Amino acid sequence: PTPTPTSTNTPTPTKPMGDVNDDGIVNSVDALFILQYDARLVTSLPNASSADVNEDGTINALDASLILQFDAGFLSQLPP
Repeated sequence: PTPTPTSTNTPTPTKPMGDVNDDGIVNSVDALFILQYDARLVTSLPNASSADVNEDGTINALDASLILQFDAGFLSQLPP
């Protein structure tokens, strides 16, 4: 009998929390997207699932503030 190759279960990489524009990095551009969304200047985000940084159920200026603090080096990681 010919052996059947065993498939490996490779997990799909998760996107970083805060990477709202899906460019692979978390920076002030992501915060800008969130602020525009919070001000209702845009109606959707490219990666809304990564926008609620503090996981309080709301995408708002607090999430943008946390991203800016992280980008500036004041936070070593984003909550939670």
